[in-house]
Amino acid sequence: MDATARFVRFVEPTEGSFSLTVPAGWPAQAGVVRDGSEARPWYRLLSPGGGAEFRGSDPRVPLAFIDPSTAMLPVMPMPGLALRPYAPPRYFAEEYARHFARESGATSFQVTGHRDVEALLRDDPRPATRPRLLSMLQMGADFAGVEFALPGQGRRGIVDVLTLRVPSALGLRWSPIVTTLVGPAAEWEHVKATLLAICRSYETSPAWQQMQSQASAMGHRMAMDTIAAGNRVLAMQAQSGMEAIAAHAQRARIAAQANAASGDAQMAGWRAQQASGDEQQRRAVNAVRETVDVYDPATGQVFAGAPAGFATWWTDGADRVVGSTGQENPDAARFHRAADLDDVPPGARRR
Repeated sequence: MDATARFVRFVEPTEGSFSLTVPAGWPAQAGVVRDGSEARPWYRLLSPGGGAEFRGSDPRVPLAFIDPSTAMLPVMPMPGLALRPYAPPRYFAEEYARHFARESGATSFQVTGHRDVEALLRDDPRPATRPRLLSMLQMGADFAGVEFALPGQGRRGIVDVLTLRVPSALGLRWSPIVTTLVGPAAEWEHVKATLLAICRSYETSPAWQQMQSQASAMGHRMAMDTIAAGNRVLAMQAQSGMEAIAAHAQRARIAAQANAASGDAQMAGWRAQQASGDEQQRRAVNAVRETVDVYDPATGQVFAGAPAGFATWWTDGADRVVGSTGQENPDAARFHRAADLDDVPPGARRR
């Protein structure tokens, strides 16, 4: 690979969901795959000779694995939903690496090593990476990877798999994010460094993220509206039964009440999940932009997009926010102390 190669900015062509900095002349494919209101961007880059390849996700990989043993509802086939047992990252990484080898026509395949969280952090030493990844792991995510070789083709590669734990109406779902790097074995260290630099240049469009959050909220509302409509039908059936057979009406009323209570519980669960998703989205956007949201405890006002890196924050209660590297108020006559919104529990925030 040419160390003097010119780099250009590539924007995902279907929805403008993300952009990457890639070597000029590298063929690129990208898009967004969807399952209902859920969306996952993907891309595939090839070097001009085809020796190096980089895949960020794969549109053929299911958006989620489902564990039937934890499902709250029977697992039934649904349009666009690929059902397969949950595979931990340490197994799915090797499964996908073998799939890549078969797809590329390799006549031999070897697993040469396994990757853990520390290996991933060594490849991405940016200060924000470790706390962001550890936060995801604390919320139930899992990570593992595999290093492999294709001796017959003279190539080496890496497959990393990060699965995110996502509660849903079908029980727990694990959303897999698969990253694949492949290149000539003789130039592997240089090729790997180039591909990792491309990976670190990934930037999600904030406008697209906001649109996905709104679509997800709309999907949740539609699901709850469907449940509410079903409850109303049951209530109407109960009323009709009362006019015909008292015993039947009693059973229908009980069913309607039980469904209404279940609907209320699910509504509360969806609202809590949506609030949690919005909070994670806000933190993820700030992590990418290297900004923070500042909270004024006196008024409940939130100032978004302040540069990160300060020890304390101060506001005049109107529209001005300043950061300080120390603990002293820069102007006690004008400013009072504010806080990083990440440090304020949602229940303690003023409405």
